[in-house]
Amino acid sequence: MTKKFLLMSQQDDLVQQLQAICKKEHWTYELVTTPTGLVVALEKNQISGIWWDMTEVSLDTTIATMTLIRSQVQGPITVFTPRLTERIQRKLYRAHVDDIIAFPLLPSVFRPLIQQRLWTYHYPQMHSLADNTTKNDTVITTGSWEINQETYTVTKNDKTIALTPKEFQLLSYLVDHKGQVLNRDQLVNGVWGYDILDTSRIVDIHISHLRDKLEDDSQHPTHLLTVRGFGYKFV
Repeated sequence: MTKKFLLMSQQDDLVQQLQAICKKEHWTYELVTTPTGLVVALEKNQISGIWWDMTEVSLDTTIATMTLIRSQVQGPITVFTPRLTERIQRKLYRAHVDDIIAFPLLPSVFRPLIQQRLWTYHYPQMHSLADNTTKNDTVITTGSWEINQETYTVTKNDKTIALTPKEFQLLSYLVDHKGQVLNRDQLVNGVWGYDILDTSRIVDIHISHLRDKLEDDSQHPTHLLTVRGFGYKFV
């Protein structure tokens, strides 16, 4: 399977270097130029890792974005920085960044580093899949929906529905609290695991995406219900 990365940068030289590396390794990438653009692109793509250029972005913005996306990225996050201090290292590693690379970028070092990181993330997944072959899947069936919490898959009328990691986590959390009315703060804490700005918007957007993908009529849902003035519930 081709590895795809999200690259956030405004530096032409860096983009060209990474483009050349991708060509040699048969990787692909999507370029975004802002932190917001990366967050939006992450919701639309299954990616193998993140490449983040701090040249035009502050440390605080970098930390905030890493905190927001870390649980969504099942692969290495690499940060490029024009200067590297102990403080920058400490803060980035606390945000669970995998690697910090100070310019200039050395392709001969960067390529094996990413190859190793990809292997590190992939190796336990292979063994986890092997271990699961002897276990019973946790499958929840509701109408025409089948939600498999072991394999992280959802089907509707026996057709696989592609969900982003966060969409699946939100659906799974609602299913685990079937019949309970959950407000937006509860959903954010349960799914994202921390406080974020604009709580209402991020929950509403994800609920809307789930309805579009799963409900027969997204305007008149039968499972993902709004409880006006309170929040949402799964029935």
